[in-house]
Amino acid sequence: MVSNLAGVKAVLFDLFDTLLLIEHDEGSVKVNEECLRNVWKFLSENGVNVSYGDFIQAYSEVRDQLYERIHRSFEEPHFAFRVSQSLAKLGYTYAPTSHIAIGAANAYSEEFIRHVRPDKDAAFVLQSLVKHGYKTGVISNFAIPECVHELLTIYGLKDFLGVVIISAEVNRRKPSPEIFFAALNALGVEASNSVFVGDTPDIDVRGAKKAGMKTILVQRKNVSVISTEDTPDFKVNNLREILEILLE
Repeated sequence: MVSNLAGVKAVLFDLFDTLLLIEHDEGSVKVNEECLRNVWKFLSENGVNVSYGDFIQAYSEVRDQLYERIHRSFEEPHFAFRVSQSLAKLGYTYAPTSHIAIGAANAYSEEFIRHVRPDKDAAFVLQSLVKHGYKTGVISNFAIPECVHELLTIYGLKDFLGVVIISAEVNRRKPSPEIFFAALNALGVEASNSVFVGDTPDIDVRGAKKAGMKTILVQRKNVSVISTEDTPDFKVNNLREILEILLE
């Protein structure tokens, strides 16, 4: 159907708000707030005696400083590092590898998983692509890799994926081309023979294009594409339309 997708051998996907959907708001409660409250509850039950307000203040300071570095370097440390640094501000010394920091990351994941569901077409589209000989994979920006692997297993998507690359596992996040290269190398596919599907122009589209991949933007929300480097090769309104582009 589309000439510049001829020769595509691999279809790689963003995860959140592409294959898996996050319930961003439930009434007046935000998902991240619920997850952080679960972290604080875990810490409180394991010897960290600080108020929720003090914890959130310390966490917010650490997160903001970390994001400033991330925007410059595209590095992605594990969420446990964030917890460790937050606790240090509160007078507690726990390494990122400690059972407290890891347990806190698990507490975040436990709550986060409750607010995630698969796109209704995700399994069908992945299965169809594999059936037609495409290699498939996921490239996700997320600070808790264990959570991603658990979600993919819970919703039966992992069996249809040849590679799963999560930013905190490789210490690189989109739009850095390096995280895309890690996935392509694992699949043994050239960038020119691959396409990336995501929902965010300045992260998914920009990064994939820098890596030399073709791009498909899933229009989940109102997003403005204001730069040529963020302009996708194709736009779709749902995942099934990807099959129409690739298989006809």
